[in-house]
Amino acid sequence: MARGGSLLDRVRESRKWPPHWPIQWKLAAVSAGITFVILIAFGFAVGQITTNQLRDNYEADTNAKAKEIAVNVQGQFTPAYFVQSVDPRNLFHPTYGLADIWSLANGKHYPAKNLRTLGPLTGEGISTFNGWQISTQQVTDPRTGNPIALLRYGRPMDRLDASVGRIWLSILAGSLGATILAALGGVILSRRAMRPISALTSTAGQIARTRDPEVTLTEPEGDDEVAELTRTFNDMLHELSIAREERELYLERQREFVADASHELRTPLTSVLANLELLDDSLHRPGSGNREFEIESVESALRSSQRMKRLVADLQLLAKADAGRSASPAPCDVSEIAGNVAEELKPLCDHHGVILEAPEPVLVRGSSDELHRVILNLVDNAIRYTPPSTTITVTSRLDGDMAELRVEDDGPGIPKELWPTIFDRFVRHAGPGDRAKGKGSGLGLSIVRVIARSHGGTATVGDSPQGGASFVIRIPAIKTAENKA
Repeated sequence: MARGGSLLDRVRESRKWPPHWPIQWKLAAVSAGITFVILIAFGFAVGQITTNQLRDNYEADTNAKAKEIAVNVQGQFTPAYFVQSVDPRNLFHPTYGLADIWSLANGKHYPAKNLRTLGPLTGEGISTFNGWQISTQQVTDPRTGNPIALLRYGRPMDRLDASVGRIWLSILAGSLGATILAALGGVILSRRAMRPISALTSTAGQIARTRDPEVTLTEPEGDDEVAELTRTFNDMLHELSIAREERELYLERQREFVADASHELRTPLTSVLANLELLDDSLHRPGSGNREFEIESVESALRSSQRMKRLVADLQLLAKADAGRSASPAPCDVSEIAGNVAEELKPLCDHHGVILEAPEPVLVRGSSDELHRVILNLVDNAIRYTPPSTTITVTSRLDGDMAELRVEDDGPGIPKELWPTIFDRFVRHAGPGDRAKGKGSGLGLSIVRVIARSHGGTATVGDSPQGGASFVIRIPAIKTAENKA
């Protein structure tokens, strides 16, 4: 099993060739390999064509020289030479190569003078023998035109073979040289092309070590894939930096929220414990029986408990919203909900006027209880933080595809420097008409914004036409036939 496993590992490792080379060396090797294959194929074709051409030219030269010698001797080479025993080889003296004659009249062979043989007689044309190229031509009688002899002329092929060898050696050397140059060029180009990738790797390692995405890479010149990768990496780093800032801000706000919630809960809890301790001390003290004191302690503890209950409910609502959990949406009428809120707050409006402007139904898809809480918080805040005789106007209407709810008053308004933080948690606004005297939890407007966002809408603050505060809630409306009309 171990041997088989090791063999399998070796096979897998062989498929990863080269296993540990940098990518620039791999690119250079692949480029050089492809170049070598192309050059070898091209060189083979060129070498073959050149070699064939060289051999054909050499053969043509041999035939031409043999014909030249045959033409020079045919006017003097007659059968009388053989009768008189005259050597016909005196008629020609080739400067390069060898020549001999075969007489057709008497069948006599006159070999080359240097005693080198050109081999047995063959037919007319080109033949080879012992490293020589031989051309056989007829010698005719100029008077009758009849063939009287066969002249053979031969040249050694060592020069031709040397030339062919030099051609192939040059092709091979050129292919190897070009391959080496291609490899060097591939290394240089790949190193230059991989330089931005190396910068990305170095930056990623720096971010991994420091966990700080506040890094910007220099974009390379051009508009290629590497430049696009660099821009994408910069965008990613920018988004990571923003996400980090948002996370830190969120964690800071969470810490502030926990601290503020702890502070808000500690006050009523301390009051409850103090009253219970006083009540317990009063009940167990001998001879004590102050009924009025006991009732007052119980009522104070009850008020603190109710305040703590409301605060816990608000915190629970915000926690659910942060977790993305909300009630199942259903069609509901914002105008009807606004009317119900106005009726519910009538007992608190002795010194304020509440005007409801809801001429038509405004349908949205959401939670009626949560939207009721939105309108209730806005109107209750207007009653709390405006002086007596202030008029509060609640308006619901359709604005295109959006349902718009406005709660406006003609009171002193809200300073503009408070607008950016008015919806933050545990932020209180103590205006000149504040009758709450700091009793609010500072979560009312936070709940308004959270509910508006959970319904796909927005919550904004501004100045009303009457100079007071204006809170505007915009939520996507249900598209009905009446709305389309």
